[in-house]
Amino acid sequence: MLLMLLFTLGLGGCSSFGPRSVPVDRFDYNEAVSRSSAKQMLMNLVRLRYLDFPSFLAVTSIITSYTYEGSLGLGTTIGLHASSDSEARGDVNLLYSERPTITYTPITGREFIRKLLLPIPASTIFAMAQSGWTVDLLLFSGINRINDILNFSFTAIPPPGEVELRRQRQNDIENAMRFQHLIRLLLVLEERGIIEFQAKHAGKNEFPTLIIRRNVSGSERALVKEFRSMLGLKPEYDTFRIIQRVAGRKEDEITIQTRSLLAIMAFVSKGVDVPEEHRKRGWVEGGPVVDANGKRIIHFHVRSSATRPEGAYLSVKYRGYWFYIDQRDLKSKRFFNYLLALFQLQSPANDSEKPLVTLPAG
Repeated sequence: MLLMLLFTLGLGGCSSFGPRSVPVDRFDYNEAVSRSSAKQMLMNLVRLRYLDFPSFLAVTSIITSYTYEGSLGLGTTIGLHASSDSEARGDVNLLYSERPTITYTPITGREFIRKLLLPIPASTIFAMAQSGWTVDLLLFSGINRINDILNFSFTAIPPPGEVELRRQRQNDIENAMRFQHLIRLLLVLEERGIIEFQAKHAGKNEFPTLIIRRNVSGSERALVKEFRSMLGLKPEYDTFRIIQRVAGRKEDEITIQTRSLLAIMAFVSKGVDVPEEHRKRGWVEGGPVVDANGKRIIHFHVRSSATRPEGAYLSVKYRGYWFYIDQRDLKSKRFFNYLLALFQLQSPANDSEKPLVTLPAG
């Protein structure tokens, strides 16, 4: 009787097993996919630090089948003689199995490479900045130049000779410091409502503009004057159309050249610490980018360790070492999430003609 009761309870649980699995599995798979995407991005930043080309693999589908089986067996043995013992026996078998099948799609092809290499529209960067993202890191990494103010660039070919190389690095650092000052000035003016980015329409076309408020107080007037002076903006214009070209810029236009996603990733990959062993072997170029006081110019920091770090926000293993973002490094965590969002914006839609890799898990 006890066996029958257990079997009945088991079958009763089976009737609601499917619906009860949804909350658990949905969040578990969501966490796994989200975590693996983040680790993939971190791995590609480390790869770029070692001058390796990044590679991406997307999870396009997860199909899980469940099996829940039960069986009940009862039997008796009756003795033929009075002295023989009679016995009853029974058994209950419950079997549960989960068979997830996961489909991976390599993110490759002409469309993805094009989005990886083409500059990100300025409207996208400013839209993210106005949506509450970490705008200082956002603008510093995503913009290559504003008018004649150049940002730090890692794409220039090093000149021959040690003296020329040191001079170029010093010029790059000076450019970066000047560009950072311009970004800080821009953010102060925007926060005070003195300048504003808007989208203007001309027919079916949309183009971003920068508007400078004319009536400002005495202290703010000095900031506006410095901003106009750095960019060479004449005081008779208050509305400036944002363009990407440098040559032939009109007096009511501002050149803002943005970086591509690959260039942004290569830019911030300089924030990856490289083990001294790898540096001595010549596997990487240069060290962390710092100013004259030894302070990092790129405020994105990926540390390295010979042993697996405890309590890291995110970590991956590459070439025998662990690379990780510290849990307490809030700036790096925020900026890393910005990179993930940009990657989602630049990733092409799923293409059924791409090769698929479908693997049964477990």
